[in-house]
Amino acid sequence: MNNIYQFDLTQEPLTNLELKTEREKLKIIRKEQIKYSCISDVLHTVIFIALYFGQVLSGYAVLVAVGISTGCALIVATATRSPSKPTNSIAMLLSAIGAATTVAVLLTIQMQQPLTGSIIAGLLTASIVVVGATLGQKIKKVLVSSEELKSIIDDLHAQQELKALCQQFPALEEYRQQAVSYLRPTLTYGELKAMRKWQQELS
Repeated sequence: MNNIYQFDLTQEPLTNLELKTEREKLKIIRKEQIKYSCISDVLHTVIFIALYFGQVLSGYAVLVAVGISTGCALIVATATRSPSKPTNSIAMLLSAIGAATTVAVLLTIQMQQPLTGSIIAGLLTASIVVVGATLGQKIKKVLVSSEELKSIIDDLHAQQELKALCQQFPALEEYRQQAVSYLRPTLTYGELKAMRKWQQELS
């Protein structure tokens, strides 16, 4: 994830070729993420199927465990922005432990499933939450970065905002003119976002 480009107005603007290179990098990163996600899904599925056919868990118990773990992973992935922040990592860990405990208790007490199968289902649930949420956050970050690399050429509101910022701050206009000299008359959403942040830091 460290390969994802972050726009920095103190550096020279990217050329068209460099922008294209960054877009290709994101495509490669996303393909790798999807591959790891598929591998994780297959491994978890195989273990759950083995628990079912081994008569360790009932089919309904497997569905309950998969439903809880998947739902929790989706919630954690969308609720937290950065997996690298300690607070988010702690929240993810607590969510995984909570989901695992819920599954194990629910299957053992309410659904009268074997203790061994319930514990394994709980551990699988924790794994799904951690792996699924982590990959989900990373995929979301790549998608956001892909959007930031898009030109604002078809967005009239964004163009007007950019024009106003450049008129107000000569340093931003100098950056824009340098991009024009690189045959980029229109900036990207990421550069506009960086300009907003630059303005906020001044005020």
